[in-house]
Amino acid sequence: MHELSLLTSIPSTRHTQLLHILTGIAAMQPQPFNEKHTVFKPTRPAASSRVPLQVGGSQAVRGGRDMKVLGGVQGQGELFYLHLVGDLTSAESQEKPSEVAMNGDIVMSEVEDGLGDREMRNSTSMDPISSNEHVDHSTAATWILQFRDIPEAGNRRPVTSRLMADIPITSGDPFALMKAMEYTPVSTHTLRGHRWTHGFISLLLFQPLVQPSGSKDQDLAPLDPSGAYLLTASVKVQDGNKPEQMSRGVAELMNLKKML
Repeated sequence: MHELSLLTSIPSTRHTQLLHILTGIAAMQPQPFNEKHTVFKPTRPAASSRVPLQVGGSQAVRGGRDMKVLGGVQGQGELFYLHLVGDLTSAESQEKPSEVAMNGDIVMSEVEDGLGDREMRNSTSMDPISSNEHVDHSTAATWILQFRDIPEAGNRRPVTSRLMADIPITSGDPFALMKAMEYTPVSTHTLRGHRWTHGFISLLLFQPLVQPSGSKDQDLAPLDPSGAYLLTASVKVQDGNKPEQMSRGVAELMNLKKML
């Protein structure tokens, strides 16, 4: 699967204004989200594979299903980082089920009429957790293992293009799974903000948050000292080898760019 995206930084002074603008464009209320991302790196030695280790994963993930992406890349001994994304139900969401957020990920794929279809997944907001602490995984509403390749070099499109895969973890301890796969955590961060869905486009307006160095509490601070937000617009294309699907995804993003 391919991801086509646009990204820009938004000053904190424009945050409220942009919330209203995006709400009007998408014709829906902003849906809050709060995701904890733990970044993992492989720990297996280079001698574990007879194939020379490479950085990235593009050579092995072209044209396969999500579950085959990681297995194929691992089988060839390539090195790449993975994100374990936790989306947990907060105490406030448990008290107010009607306010649970929805994740409107839409995938462009080929159907009989050639217009594409939509695959939507629901998820709920989460409270920050620490990968170094014991976590009650029974409270997890959603765990997703994410693969994001580096953007394609020499891309002539006016948008960023890269290979990606999202693999839901439906049961068990996700951190134990990563350990069994010979991956170790290297950093954690939180993405907190709002999302919208506009046609095939997923819109996210959020702040990356980190725990300040030397802090002993769970307070999070913006990664950017200025408090700036990030705005991303992305389209997921089922088959990046089909130019018509890629072209339509690019057109969707460029039309949104003109509106903004």
